[in-house]
Amino acid sequence: MKDSAIYGGADFLSKVLSFMFFPLIARYISVVEFGAMELIFTVIGLLGVVVNIGLNNAVQRFYWDKDTLESARPVIVSSALLVQVLSGVVVTVLAGALVLLYGVSFGWQGQPFDGRVLLYALVFMAASQWIQFALDVVRLHFKPWRFFALSILFRVCGLLLAAWLVIEVGARLDGILGAQALVAVLVLPLALMLISKDLVLSFSRAWIKALVSYGYPYIFAAFAYWIFGAIDRWMLASMSSVEEVGVYSVAFRFSSIVLFVSMAFGQAWSPVAMKIRTENPERYRRIFANVLLILFMVMALVGGSISLFAGEGIGLLLPAEYHDSAIVLIPLCLGVVLQATQQVTAVGISIERKSHLIAKISWCAVVVNVLLNLWLIPSFGAQGAAWATAVTYLFITATYLAFTQHLHPLEVSWSRLIAGSIGVVALFCVAIVTCQTELQFSVIMLKLFALAVFCGVGAFVLPLKKVLS
Repeated sequence: MKDSAIYGGADFLSKVLSFMFFPLIARYISVVEFGAMELIFTVIGLLGVVVNIGLNNAVQRFYWDKDTLESARPVIVSSALLVQVLSGVVVTVLAGALVLLYGVSFGWQGQPFDGRVLLYALVFMAASQWIQFALDVVRLHFKPWRFFALSILFRVCGLLLAAWLVIEVGARLDGILGAQALVAVLVLPLALMLISKDLVLSFSRAWIKALVSYGYPYIFAAFAYWIFGAIDRWMLASMSSVEEVGVYSVAFRFSSIVLFVSMAFGQAWSPVAMKIRTENPERYRRIFANVLLILFMVMALVGGSISLFAGEGIGLLLPAEYHDSAIVLIPLCLGVVLQATQQVTAVGISIERKSHLIAKISWCAVVVNVLLNLWLIPSFGAQGAAWATAVTYLFITATYLAFTQHLHPLEVSWSRLIAGSIGVVALFCVAIVTCQTELQFSVIMLKLFALAVFCGVGAFVLPLKKVLS
């Protein structure tokens, strides 16, 4: 919980600053430039997935593994960083050559930027991937405050410098991307210094092969999740209306509150999971199962609370034309709750080094989501897309758990998990039935009572003395 709060705090501060940054910058750049900037960040995000090669996940998998000698840990980190540096250089050089060729051959007529902007973006992409690698290793060292300081320094300084260049100097996209690239390059040596104890001039072909073999399927999984994260809006626009896309997008923004809690937990959980297995060989299967129960119920409490008061909250904060987002928010919150459990339900797949299954399940999820959208969107619009998302996340986490129980079974208390699931379903059903934008005292008291009952169910499902023992 402590580490989750620190990791979440770094993410929260950077997101708040980003939220303030873009409306401010929008005063100084055109809509066309703003759109171009978003497209550039989307493209370099995809290139970053290729540069990463899933090595961050691979290092987290092997670093604290019970079969990994302490002397091998620096070799693992150094070998993974070497591969990632080489992949970053290759991708940056090839993409940079294409950028320069495009600029010379076709010019930049009609574009709100020139080749420099794209080159800055490529430098930022590569350097930020290496900084993120260092941040993930810092988490493996269980140094959350170092993570906090480095994360804030990297993200905040880049935004502040970009804002100064745009507002005071009159720069445009070149200033925004150039500032981000410059800060990333300057922060990179500090990031590497923080993990210097694991940086050695010793590399292992065997470890490189093992790391890449485990990590590369995450590239395909990342592409699948990128499609899964965007396809609902595309299908809504083509099968329903742009207005429904707006309703869905507003609800999705509110559901990100639940996602924020999930991501904070994930930052703390991923490095400690393998260490738990190494240090508790007799009990880790029960510990993992209990963490799953606790995470499920706590995330359901967070998501259920937001869902219960979705109507009142949106009614107070947004004009009437956005009120339809309230009922859409409920299944989206449920989806995020289910998504959060994947961090534990996939642990058996990770332990057994079957990362290719994660990629395959991800693409199956894309197919499931498309089919559900085809079925639900024509009749229910944004609500249909939201329920398709929730059911898809249920499919993913249930499939992960099924494979985990087959490959590396956890000591799951099925009676407690089923009882908790019934409580979660009941809570979200109450949220749906009582969803309204008007403030009515009797309805609010009913919702608070439902929340109290759910907490009682949680106390029954999670008798903490037993669960934490």
